Amino acid sequence: MPSARCRRCSKHRLQDRGSEAMAGTRLEASRKGPLLYGTFAQERGVHSFSLDLLDDIDRFLDLIDDERDIRAAIVTARGKVFNLGTDKTQIESGLRDFVQFRRYLDRFNDTMDRLERAPVPTIAAVNGLTRAGGIEIVLACDVTVIAKSARIGDVHSAQFAIPAGGSTQRLPRRIGLPRAKDLIWSGRFLDAAEAVEWGLCHALADDDALLQTAEALAATYIDKPRQCLFESKSLINRSVTMAPADGIELEKQQFLHYVQNYPYVRDAFEAFQASRKPAEARA
Repeated sequence: MPSARCRRCSKHRLQDRGSEAMAGTRLEASRKGPLLYGTFAQERGVHSFSLDLLDDIDRFLDLIDDERDIRAAIVTARGKVFNLGTDKTQIESGLRDFVQFRRYLDRFNDTMDRLERAPVPTIAAVNGLTRAGGIEIVLACDVTVIAKSARIGDVHSAQFAIPAGGSTQRLPRRIGLPRAKDLIWSGRFLDAAEAVEWGLCHALADDDALLQTAEALAATYIDKPRQCLFESKSLINRSVTMAPADGIELEKQQFLHYVQNYPYVRDAFEAFQASRKPAEARA
């Protein structure tokens, strides 16, 4: 059943890619078949986080929850910047009012947690400079494609700050403890090739082929049933907080529940044995 937030946003239906469901906002959402796109865009300045943008991301996630034929989502940006983190107005306001700052940080992290738990694969297509909250949204996505000219880093320490949006937790799980410490403490940027070598990003793309590369990656996912993708994603995400034996026990339980409740699994097995293509699974 859709969430209350999702039901409130049910008016945000999408048709073909190119239609804007959130006109005038900082995130534009569009559809192309089973792919949902979220694109950071604004008329002036650089892409940064605000409460308005967090609202947009939540509406974007509502669409994923509500539109059951969506199989994957791509998050990218226009221009030469992906995202530079929380905007200076929000930071200045927060430094004057720490109660408000705490509310903002809670809201930011709630949205990143929700993105991380999205029921479909999420792909960050990093087109340009990315730092602070920008790397934190990348870390909340499942995989990342990065343009060759892009640079990415945490960079909080360069302003004598520490992360507050998940970098200290998600970055070590992505690239390991020593590299995470180095990247956070140094405050430096990685170039695109380094980011792939370190495991921060999944694939390198020519600048003019970034979106096509992300779409090609998504194409290897979206031919599977949505529930299949969700079940495996939830198990993988939970693996980092569970002992291996407990995780394997959960995997067995979830497998049996899945096979019993989704008949297309049996059909796919029989199709494989008969060397035929399985029937399309809509769930």
